[in-house]
Amino acid sequence: MYDVVAMGELLVDFIQNGSSEKGNPIFEANPGGAPCNVLAMLSRLGYSTAFIGKVGEDYFGRMLGKTIRETGISEEGLLYDREVNTTLALVHTLPGGDRDFSFYRKPGADIMLTDEEVNRKLIDECRVFHFGSLSLTNEPAAAATKAAVAYAKNAGKRISFDPNLREPLWENEEQAKAAIWYGIGECDVLKIADNEIKWLTGKEDYDEGVRMIKERSNVRLVSVTLGNEGSLAYYMDQKIYGRPFLSDRTVDTTGAGDTFCACVLGFLLEHGLDDLTEADLERMSSFANAAASIITTRKGAIRSMPGREEVNTLLANYGKQQGEQKTAKSFEILLGSVDKVKAFVSDMSKIEGDVLLCVGKYVIDAKSIMGIFSLELSKPLRLEIEDWQEEYMAVIERYLRQ
Repeated sequence: MYDVVAMGELLVDFIQNGSSEKGNPIFEANPGGAPCNVLAMLSRLGYSTAFIGKVGEDYFGRMLGKTIRETGISEEGLLYDREVNTTLALVHTLPGGDRDFSFYRKPGADIMLTDEEVNRKLIDECRVFHFGSLSLTNEPAAAATKAAVAYAKNAGKRISFDPNLREPLWENEEQAKAAIWYGIGECDVLKIADNEIKWLTGKEDYDEGVRMIKERSNVRLVSVTLGNEGSLAYYMDQKIYGRPFLSDRTVDTTGAGDTFCACVLGFLLEHGLDDLTEADLERMSSFANAAASIITTRKGAIRSMPGREEVNTLLANYGKQQGEQKTAKSFEILLGSVDKVKAFVSDMSKIEGDVLLCVGKYVIDAKSIMGIFSLELSKPLRLEIEDWQEEYMAVIERYLRQ
């Protein structure tokens, strides 16, 4: 019995790792592919996993097969194509941490998997079936993926979906949106990035974007990752914010979202998808954000996943100062007038430590009056106080949303 079976792409991420003496970029070949990144993290957490997909019968394909074997992922569903080479991706890290992808995949072995080649025995033996959108870009893999999803649903398996949008791989935006809406319509659990939800729904406000997703699907849990600004979890009528675990050692964000996704699935394997409380969602998001933070301090993903003890250590120690654990607290506030903003900034300047205003993906220093005026003040803002002290409450009450 497997806890999670994932289907999709297994490829090599060539990640830039410095330059040569002549100034030429040096790339390191890292095993990658979002579905196997998810499985690798789950394996590190102690869950049993298996992969369904195809690589080339070449050096890189054999390397990938060896990698997932050594990571603890069953390769029973992995096939080797003698005619088509393993898919390759060149990953360039841009200023600010974003990435630019160049794919060598016309075709690549991962999109050559057929319906007949899908190992349905693995689906029969799993609790959760996970997939992404990259296996929906081309045939025959697109048809194979949809057939596997239908088979898993008919077998009563939980379905997990992560769009993992890579725009260069799609013929056009309409094709990409149709495929991603299909995935959302089939899943119980959705992990989606901030830029993806805006691109898909056209909504700048995440609440509105998630509302649209729920109206068009039966998804039960939506996790929105916000990069270095944390995450949001939407479940039933609950919404919780997961704070980020920022590090000054970040070198590569590849696999951070997949690590987060794996931790969410791990939590659901332990606690189920029914009757989750706000405290449950907070624990889930906190662990997932901490794990994602750790992976950004390392190159690559599959071979770099942290274990449970390392994540728990970060959770226990993050924010400690002079032997004491800082307690962060958040509030929903309204600042509807110029005078109120001025009073607010004056009050916030008296608070020690970081005080942040968050709206969507934007985070503003609450002690900066010019930064605050760049926000839409007619809408509620989330106030984050990093080092909470109870005496602050008397001040905060003046600005709480009624």
